[in-house]
Amino acid sequence: MTTDWRFGSAVFAALVFLSCSAAADPCDSPKDPAAAIVDCTQRINAGKSTGRNLAAYYNHRGDAYRQQGDNDRAVADYNEAIRLDPRNELALLGRGIAFSDKGDNDRAIADFSELIRLDPKFARGFLTRGMAFSDKGDTDRAIADFSEAIRLGPKDATVFVARGGSFSAKGEFERAIADYSEAIRINPRDVAAIKGRADAYRAKGDPDRAIADYSEVMPLDPKDAYTFVGRGHVFSYKGDFERAIADYTEAIRLNPKFALAYFSRGRSYLFAGSVEKALADLDQASTYAPKEAYVALWGDIVRRRSNLPSRLEQASSTIDMTVWPAPVVKLFMDQTTPETVLAAAENSDATRKKGRLCAANFYSAELSLMKGLKDEATRLFRLAASDCPYRFNERGEANAELKALGVVP
Repeated sequence: MTTDWRFGSAVFAALVFLSCSAAADPCDSPKDPAAAIVDCTQRINAGKSTGRNLAAYYNHRGDAYRQQGDNDRAVADYNEAIRLDPRNELALLGRGIAFSDKGDNDRAIADFSELIRLDPKFARGFLTRGMAFSDKGDTDRAIADFSEAIRLGPKDATVFVARGGSFSAKGEFERAIADYSEAIRINPRDVAAIKGRADAYRAKGDPDRAIADYSEVMPLDPKDAYTFVGRGHVFSYKGDFERAIADYTEAIRLNPKFALAYFSRGRSYLFAGSVEKALADLDQASTYAPKEAYVALWGDIVRRRSNLPSRLEQASSTIDMTVWPAPVVKLFMDQTTPETVLAAAENSDATRKKGRLCAANFYSAELSLMKGLKDEATRLFRLAASDCPYRFNERGEANAELKALGVVP
């Protein structure tokens, strides 16, 4: 199963400067948080300000701390600002974002809800609360809040991007594409919208449009390694491993420690016939992501094809063997059966179940192939090629394995 391995939720990234106003003094400067902290501290300690004015200085310093990633100090300053001025909406907003950055979504939601109570027409209150719901995995409430934010502020591309992400999370890719397209109409250079739409096209199984969108992002954000990995995935799905390798290589040039890029390039090298290069890349991916089960699995597949001893048992010591795909790892270590793996793939979440079944079928096929069970491998690869989600590399790789077996996918 292919994991995006992107940084954790970035939904609040666009709001870093949201609670900073445009005043010219250093205390209120979003461009130089260090200077803002010094200036705000001097004003607070001077003892010349009280009430709302003093609250504003605490709020601005909280913004500056938050920009520096010091969310604990930011929260402390926002607390003081709110104590001095309980209706300080910017402090509530900033504290909510800081709580979200800390992963405390319940407190974030409480702050954003209070913000909405104070100003029911403040679209950003609904946007930020929707983002916190999204981070909690409560996609339906997130969509409801994003929809209200859109009703209140229909010209804000950020909200359409956020709702598009939630629709994608639900597997509603047509609706996601519609939202991303509206964001692009509002702001044709919105990188998040174009990239999100590319991801949605890829997940929907529309590789050419996905490639077009990823390609459009590249000149707008040429240092984003993920975009090259995303386009590489689509080329891999199409069986164009040469172009996939080129994109993964560029991603590695941009980010030499990008485990996903090494992992993906290693798989493409394998299907392109370069087994030694595949093993080198998978070993590198393992160095940067030693706890990733799929990295260990692919390393084992390539080592076995190279007639090298398995290292899977050693690698499993760093993997969480209590969660999926531990059953697949155990299958490769001869500790369980394909039937048990299929049973373990069951899940009440239909999307998650589909992904697990994809992995169960694909990796059982790989193991059957290693054991010389061509007919069983063919049967399972066909299941993977037809049933795996389009965004999983296993779908395209199942087709590649079928072709190598001389079978029409």
